[in-house]
Amino acid sequence: MSWRDRDYNRGYGGGWGGGGSILALFSWALPLGTFFGIRIQASFWLLLLIAFELLYVLHTGALVLALLAIVGILLALFIHELGHRFAAQWVGGRHDDFLMWPCGNMIPPAHPPAAWPMFAAQSGGIFANVITAMSIGTIVNIIWHIQPAYMAAILGQLQPDPVAMSLPALAAALYMFCMANIFLIAINLLPFYWFDGAYLLQAILWPISGAYKSVDFTCLTGLVVAAGLFMLSAYGMSFMGMLMCGLLFYDSWQRRQALRADGPGVIDQLISSSANISDLPAHKRRRLLQRWLHWISRREHRSRQEQQIVDKILEKVSEKGMHSLTRKERRILHRATQRQREADLISQR
Repeated sequence: MSWRDRDYNRGYGGGWGGGGSILALFSWALPLGTFFGIRIQASFWLLLLIAFELLYVLHTGALVLALLAIVGILLALFIHELGHRFAAQWVGGRHDDFLMWPCGNMIPPAHPPAAWPMFAAQSGGIFANVITAMSIGTIVNIIWHIQPAYMAAILGQLQPDPVAMSLPALAAALYMFCMANIFLIAINLLPFYWFDGAYLLQAILWPISGAYKSVDFTCLTGLVVAAGLFMLSAYGMSFMGMLMCGLLFYDSWQRRQALRADGPGVIDQLISSSANISDLPAHKRRRLLQRWLHWISRREHRSRQEQQIVDKILEKVSEKGMHSLTRKERRILHRATQRQREADLISQR
Protein backbone atom coordinates (compact mmCIF):
# COMPACT_ATOMS: atom_id res chain seq x y z
CA MET A 1 0.00 0.00 0.00
CA SER A 2 1.46 3.34 -1.04
CA TRP A 3 1.32 6.43 1.16
CA ARG A 4 -1.40 7.87 -1.11
CA ASP A 5 -3.70 4.99 -0.22
CA ARG A 6 -3.69 5.57 3.52
CA ASP A 7 -7.05 6.84 4.78
CA TYR A 8 -5.47 9.63 6.80
CA ASN A 9 -3.26 10.79 3.92
CA ARG A 10 -5.88 11.51 1.28
CA GLY A 11 -4.79 15.14 1.08
CA TYR A 12 -1.58 14.20 -0.69
CA GLY A 13 -3.46 13.32 -3.86
CA GLY A 14 -5.28 10.08 -3.12
CA GLY A 15 -8.99 9.44 -3.39
CA TRP A 16 -11.78 10.50 -1.11
CA GLY A 17 -12.14 8.52 2.14
CA GLY A 18 -15.90 8.97 2.22
CA GLY A 19 -16.72 6.79 5.23
CA GLY A 20 -15.30 3.54 3.83
CA SER A 21 -17.62 0.86 2.52
CA ILE A 22 -20.80 2.75 3.46
CA LEU A 23 -20.46 5.37 0.75
CA ALA A 24 -18.67 3.05 -1.67
CA LEU A 25 -22.15 1.90 -2.67
CA PHE A 26 -22.76 5.38 -4.05
CA SER A 27 -19.42 5.92 -5.80
CA TRP A 28 -20.81 5.99 -9.33
CA ALA A 29 -20.09 9.18 -11.30
CA LEU A 30 -21.16 10.56 -14.68
CA PRO A 31 -18.20 11.50 -16.92
CA LEU A 32 -18.68 14.97 -18.42
CA GLY A 33 -15.50 15.13 -20.50
CA THR A 34 -11.94 16.47 -20.40
CA PHE A 35 -11.33 20.19 -20.83
CA PHE A 36 -7.85 21.79 -20.86
CA GLY A 37 -6.41 18.68 -19.23
CA ILE A 38 -9.08 18.56 -16.49
CA ARG A 39 -11.20 15.41 -16.23
CA ILE A 40 -14.66 16.40 -14.96
CA GLN A 41 -17.22 13.99 -13.49
CA ALA A 42 -20.51 14.53 -11.67
CA SER A 43 -20.82 12.28 -8.63
CA PHE A 44 -23.94 10.44 -7.57
CA TRP A 45 -24.38 12.96 -4.75
CA LEU A 46 -24.34 15.97 -7.07
CA LEU A 47 -26.83 14.34 -9.41
CA LEU A 48 -29.01 13.52 -6.38
CA LEU A 49 -28.96 17.17 -5.29
CA ILE A 50 -30.03 18.28 -8.77
CA ALA A 51 -32.82 15.68 -8.74
CA PHE A 52 -34.07 16.96 -5.37
CA GLU A 53 -34.06 20.54 -6.66
CA LEU A 54 -36.13 19.52 -9.68
CA LEU A 55 -38.55 17.52 -7.52
CA TYR A 56 -38.95 20.57 -5.31
CA VAL A 57 -40.05 22.47 -8.39
CA LEU A 58 -43.02 20.09 -8.77
CA HIS A 59 -44.09 20.96 -5.23
CA THR A 60 -43.58 24.74 -5.30
CA GLY A 61 -43.61 25.66 -8.98
CA ALA A 62 -40.49 27.82 -8.49
CA LEU A 63 -38.79 26.60 -11.64
CA VAL A 64 -36.70 29.72 -12.33
CA LEU A 65 -35.33 30.04 -8.79
CA ALA A 66 -34.55 26.30 -8.63
CA LEU A 67 -32.66 26.45 -11.91
CA LEU A 68 -30.75 29.50 -10.67
CA ALA A 69 -29.80 27.59 -7.54
CA ILE A 70 -28.53 24.63 -9.60
CA VAL A 71 -26.50 26.82 -11.96
CA GLY A 72 -25.14 28.84 -9.04
CA ILE A 73 -23.95 25.71 -7.21
CA LEU A 74 -22.30 24.29 -10.34
CA LEU A 75 -20.47 27.54 -11.11
CA ALA A 76 -19.38 27.96 -7.49
CA LEU A 77 -18.08 24.37 -7.42
CA PHE A 78 -16.09 24.92 -10.61
CA ILE A 79 -14.56 28.14 -9.26
CA HIS A 80 -13.74 26.36 -6.00
CA GLU A 81 -11.85 23.62 -7.85
CA LEU A 82 -10.07 26.07 -10.14
CA GLY A 83 -8.83 27.80 -6.98
CA HIS A 84 -7.46 24.47 -5.75
CA ARG A 85 -5.87 23.81 -9.14
CA PHE A 86 -4.04 27.14 -9.39
CA ALA A 87 -2.89 26.97 -5.75
CA ALA A 88 -1.67 23.37 -6.12
CA GLN A 89 0.28 24.22 -9.26
CA TRP A 90 1.76 27.26 -7.52
CA VAL A 91 3.31 25.08 -4.79
CA GLY A 92 4.43 22.35 -7.19
CA GLY A 93 1.41 20.04 -7.11
CA ARG A 94 -1.41 19.18 -9.50
CA HIS A 95 -5.19 18.96 -9.59
CA ASP A 96 -6.44 17.40 -12.80
CA ASP A 97 -9.50 15.38 -11.65
CA PHE A 98 -12.74 17.15 -10.74
CA LEU A 99 -15.07 14.51 -9.27
CA MET A 100 -17.75 16.95 -8.18
CA TRP A 101 -20.12 16.52 -5.25
CA PRO A 102 -22.26 19.23 -3.58
CA CYS A 103 -19.44 20.37 -1.26
CA GLY A 104 -16.48 20.35 -3.64
CA ASN A 105 -14.34 17.58 -5.08
CA MET A 106 -14.05 13.98 -3.94
CA ILE A 107 -10.42 13.97 -5.13
CA PRO A 108 -8.28 16.52 -3.22
CA PRO A 109 -5.34 18.27 -4.89
CA ALA A 110 -1.90 16.66 -4.87
CA HIS A 111 0.94 18.72 -3.43
CA PRO A 112 4.47 18.38 -2.04
CA PRO A 113 4.41 16.56 1.32
CA ALA A 114 4.89 19.50 3.66
CA ALA A 115 2.72 21.77 5.82
CA TRP A 116 2.83 24.97 3.75
CA PRO A 117 2.11 23.33 0.36
CA MET A 118 -0.80 21.46 1.96
CA PHE A 119 -2.23 24.64 3.45
CA ALA A 120 -1.84 26.60 0.21
CA ALA A 121 -3.31 23.91 -2.04
CA GLN A 122 -6.25 23.19 0.27
CA SER A 123 -7.10 26.85 0.95
CA GLY A 124 -7.08 27.82 -2.72
CA GLY A 125 -10.70 26.78 -3.24
CA ILE A 126 -11.99 28.69 -0.23
CA PHE A 127 -10.00 31.78 -1.23
CA ALA A 128 -11.49 31.66 -4.75
CA ASN A 129 -15.02 31.46 -3.31
CA VAL A 130 -14.36 34.35 -0.91
CA ILE A 131 -13.17 36.62 -3.73
CA THR A 132 -16.14 35.62 -5.91
CA ALA A 133 -18.75 36.11 -3.17
CA MET A 134 -17.40 39.53 -2.19
CA SER A 135 -17.26 40.67 -5.82
CA ILE A 136 -20.78 39.49 -6.73
CA GLY A 137 -22.32 40.82 -3.51
CA THR A 138 -20.72 44.23 -4.08
CA ILE A 139 -21.96 44.36 -7.69
CA VAL A 140 -25.55 43.53 -6.67
CA ASN A 141 -25.51 46.14 -3.95
CA ILE A 142 -24.00 48.89 -6.12
CA ILE A 143 -26.14 48.39 -9.23
CA TRP A 144 -29.53 47.52 -7.72
CA HIS A 145 -29.05 48.87 -4.15
CA ILE A 146 -30.32 45.58 -2.75
CA GLN A 147 -29.17 44.73 0.75
CA PRO A 148 -28.01 41.10 1.28
CA ALA A 149 -30.46 40.43 4.13
CA TYR A 150 -33.42 41.65 2.04
CA MET A 151 -32.49 39.52 -0.96
CA ALA A 152 -31.88 36.44 1.20
CA ALA A 153 -35.33 36.75 2.77
CA ILE A 154 -36.97 36.81 -0.67
CA LEU A 155 -34.95 34.06 -2.28
CA GLY A 156 -35.24 31.92 0.84
CA GLN A 157 -38.95 31.48 0.13
CA LEU A 158 -38.22 29.75 -3.22
CA GLN A 159 -41.75 30.42 -4.42
CA PRO A 160 -43.23 32.91 -6.87
CA ASP A 161 -44.88 35.85 -5.12
CA PRO A 162 -45.39 39.49 -6.18
CA VAL A 163 -42.25 40.68 -4.41
CA ALA A 164 -39.98 37.98 -5.84
CA MET A 165 -41.39 38.41 -9.33
CA SER A 166 -40.57 42.13 -9.20
CA LEU A 167 -36.85 41.53 -8.62
CA PRO A 168 -34.49 41.96 -11.58
CA ALA A 169 -33.76 38.49 -13.01
CA LEU A 170 -30.03 39.19 -13.27
CA ALA A 171 -29.90 40.42 -9.66
CA ALA A 172 -31.60 37.24 -8.45
CA ALA A 173 -29.24 35.06 -10.50
CA LEU A 174 -26.14 36.83 -9.22
CA TYR A 175 -27.29 36.67 -5.64
CA MET A 176 -28.06 32.94 -5.87
CA PHE A 177 -24.53 32.50 -7.22
CA CYS A 178 -23.16 34.56 -4.32
CA MET A 179 -25.02 32.44 -1.76
CA ALA A 180 -23.67 29.24 -3.36
CA ASN A 181 -20.14 30.53 -2.87
CA ILE A 182 -20.85 31.44 0.76
CA PHE A 183 -22.22 27.93 1.38
CA LEU A 184 -19.03 26.36 0.01
CA ILE A 185 -16.89 28.62 2.20
CA ALA A 186 -18.81 27.69 5.35
CA ILE A 187 -19.01 23.94 4.74
CA ASN A 188 -15.34 23.62 3.77
CA LEU A 189 -14.17 25.19 7.04
CA LEU A 190 -15.55 22.24 9.04
CA PRO A 191 -12.75 20.01 10.46
CA PHE A 192 -13.57 16.85 8.49
CA TYR A 193 -11.59 15.18 5.73
CA TRP A 194 -14.66 15.24 3.47
CA PHE A 195 -14.02 19.00 3.26
CA ASP A 196 -10.99 21.30 3.22
CA GLY A 197 -11.14 22.21 6.91
CA ALA A 198 -9.40 19.08 8.20
CA TYR A 199 -6.46 19.51 5.83
CA LEU A 200 -6.13 23.17 6.82
CA LEU A 201 -6.13 22.29 10.53
CA GLN A 202 -3.63 19.49 9.92
CA ALA A 203 -1.34 21.85 8.00
CA ILE A 204 -1.48 24.44 10.81
CA LEU A 205 -0.67 21.87 13.50
CA TRP A 206 1.98 20.01 11.48
CA PRO A 207 4.96 22.35 12.21
CA ILE A 208 3.96 22.53 15.88
CA SER A 209 3.28 18.91 16.81
CA GLY A 210 4.60 16.86 13.91
CA ALA A 211 2.80 14.99 11.15
CA TYR A 212 1.44 12.14 13.27
CA LYS A 213 -0.01 14.23 16.09
CA SER A 214 -1.46 16.79 13.67
CA VAL A 215 -3.53 14.09 11.96
CA ASP A 216 -4.50 12.50 15.28
CA PHE A 217 -5.67 15.82 16.76
CA THR A 218 -7.55 16.71 13.57
CA CYS A 219 -9.44 13.41 13.68
CA LEU A 220 -10.19 13.92 17.37
CA THR A 221 -11.49 17.42 16.63
CA GLY A 222 -13.72 15.95 13.93
CA LEU A 223 -15.16 13.46 16.42
CA VAL A 224 -15.99 16.20 18.93
CA VAL A 225 -17.51 18.55 16.34
CA ALA A 226 -19.54 15.74 14.73
CA ALA A 227 -20.94 14.74 18.13
CA GLY A 228 -21.92 18.34 18.86
CA LEU A 229 -23.58 18.80 15.46
CA PHE A 230 -25.41 15.50 15.92
CA MET A 231 -26.93 16.72 19.19
CA LEU A 232 -27.99 19.98 17.54
CA SER A 233 -29.59 18.03 14.68
CA ALA A 234 -31.38 15.78 17.16
CA TYR A 235 -32.67 18.83 19.04
CA GLY A 236 -33.96 20.25 15.76
CA MET A 237 -35.50 16.89 14.75
CA SER A 238 -33.43 16.82 11.53
CA PHE A 239 -33.05 13.22 10.43
CA MET A 240 -30.82 14.11 7.45
CA GLY A 241 -28.61 16.23 9.70
CA MET A 242 -28.27 13.37 12.18
CA LEU A 243 -27.39 10.95 9.37
CA MET A 244 -24.74 13.27 7.94
CA CYS A 245 -23.20 13.89 11.37
CA GLY A 246 -23.14 10.16 12.01
CA LEU A 247 -21.26 9.55 8.77
CA LEU A 248 -18.80 12.35 9.57
CA PHE A 249 -18.22 10.89 13.05
CA TYR A 250 -17.62 7.44 11.57
CA ASP A 251 -15.19 8.79 8.97
CA SER A 252 -13.11 10.64 11.60
CA TRP A 253 -13.12 7.58 13.87
CA GLN A 254 -12.08 5.27 11.02
CA ARG A 255 -9.17 7.49 10.01
CA ARG A 256 -7.97 7.77 13.61
CA GLN A 257 -8.10 3.99 14.04
CA ALA A 258 -6.08 3.49 10.85
CA LEU A 259 -3.53 6.03 12.04
CA ARG A 260 -3.12 4.42 15.44
CA ALA A 261 -2.87 0.95 13.95
CA ASP A 262 0.21 2.04 11.99
CA GLY A 263 1.77 3.85 14.94
CA PRO A 264 3.87 7.03 15.33
CA GLY A 265 6.38 7.84 12.65
CA VAL A 266 4.68 5.97 9.85
CA ILE A 267 3.48 9.16 8.13
CA ASP A 268 7.00 10.52 7.75
CA GLN A 269 8.11 7.14 6.42
CA LEU A 270 5.31 7.13 3.88
CA ILE A 271 5.93 10.74 2.89
CA SER A 272 9.61 10.08 2.35
CA SER A 273 8.73 7.47 -0.27
CA SER A 274 7.10 10.37 -2.21
CA ALA A 275 4.33 10.10 -4.79
CA ASN A 276 4.30 8.33 -8.11
CA ILE A 277 4.43 10.95 -10.86
CA SER A 278 5.57 8.67 -13.66
CA ASP A 279 2.27 9.14 -15.49
CA LEU A 280 3.00 12.83 -16.09
CA PRO A 281 4.52 14.16 -19.33
CA ALA A 282 8.28 14.69 -19.16
CA HIS A 283 8.18 18.52 -19.07
CA LYS A 284 5.54 18.54 -16.32
CA ARG A 285 7.47 15.91 -14.38
CA ARG A 286 10.65 17.99 -14.49
CA ARG A 287 8.79 21.13 -13.41
CA LEU A 288 7.07 19.30 -10.56
CA LEU A 289 10.31 17.77 -9.33
CA GLN A 290 12.02 21.16 -9.41
CA ARG A 291 9.31 22.67 -7.24
CA TRP A 292 9.38 19.71 -4.85
CA LEU A 293 13.15 20.04 -4.51
CA HIS A 294 12.61 23.73 -3.75
CA TRP A 295 10.23 22.93 -0.90
CA ILE A 296 12.50 20.16 0.40
CA SER A 297 15.48 22.53 0.46
CA ARG A 298 13.44 25.12 2.36
CA ARG A 299 12.38 22.43 4.84
CA GLU A 300 15.98 21.32 5.35
CA HIS A 301 17.10 24.94 5.84
CA ARG A 302 14.40 25.41 8.47
CA SER A 303 15.47 22.18 10.16
CA ARG A 304 19.09 23.36 10.35
CA GLN A 305 18.00 26.62 11.92
CA GLU A 306 15.89 24.77 14.50
CA GLN A 307 18.80 22.45 15.26
CA GLN A 308 21.04 25.44 15.97
CA ILE A 309 18.46 26.75 18.43
CA VAL A 310 18.21 23.33 20.10
CA ASP A 311 22.01 23.13 20.40
CA LYS A 312 22.08 26.48 22.19
CA ILE A 313 19.33 25.32 24.55
CA LEU A 314 21.25 22.13 25.33
CA GLU A 315 24.38 24.16 26.06
CA LYS A 316 22.35 26.30 28.46
CA VAL A 317 21.02 23.16 30.17
CA SER A 318 24.50 21.73 30.59
CA GLU A 319 25.74 25.00 32.11
CA LYS A 320 22.78 26.13 34.25
CA GLY A 321 20.38 23.15 34.42
CA MET A 322 16.80 22.62 33.26
CA HIS A 323 15.39 25.13 35.72
CA SER A 324 17.07 27.96 33.79
CA LEU A 325 14.98 27.36 30.64
CA THR A 326 12.08 29.60 29.75
CA ARG A 327 8.67 28.22 28.85
CA LYS A 328 9.36 28.79 25.13
CA GLU A 329 12.70 27.00 25.33
CA ARG A 330 11.07 24.04 27.07
CA ARG A 331 8.48 23.78 24.29
CA ILE A 332 11.19 23.86 21.61
CA LEU A 333 13.17 21.16 23.40
CA HIS A 334 10.07 19.02 23.86
CA ARG A 335 9.17 19.22 20.14
CA ALA A 336 12.74 18.35 19.16
CA THR A 337 12.65 15.32 21.47
CA GLN A 338 9.36 14.15 19.95
CA ARG A 339 10.71 14.45 16.42
CA GLN A 340 13.83 12.49 17.37
CA ARG A 341 11.69 9.70 18.84
CA GLU A 342 9.65 9.50 15.64
CA ALA A 343 12.86 9.35 13.59
CA ASP A 344 14.17 6.54 15.80
CA LEU A 345 10.95 4.57 15.29
CA ILE A 346 11.28 4.99 11.51
CA SER A 347 14.88 3.72 11.55
CA GLN A 348 13.82 0.64 13.54
CA ARG A 349 11.21 -0.38 10.94
